[in-house]
Amino acid sequence: MSLPIEQIFSSLSTALVQHDRVILQAPPGAGKSTRLPLLLLKEQKYSPAKQIILLEPRRVAARQIADYLAKQINEKVGKTIG
Repeated sequence: MSLPIEQIFSSLSTALVQHDRVILQAPPGAGKSTRLPLLLLKEQKYSPAKQIILLEPRRVAARQIADYLAKQINEKVGKTIG
């Protein structure tokens, strides 16, 4: 399933190479929380020392997203994600 975030990932990736921080604003369902972190992890430009920080308005949502992302890479929460 393709999400809108995938259409801008190339330009977002370029922005992250040029800048230390990038703020992304997009409508719900665009893939900001569930797709973008996984795309960034796959990028070889980013070292393990760098962090991907997501802000979620509710603790429950943050935990659910961490669980989902960790499952996608076959890890437990707390290793790479969470």
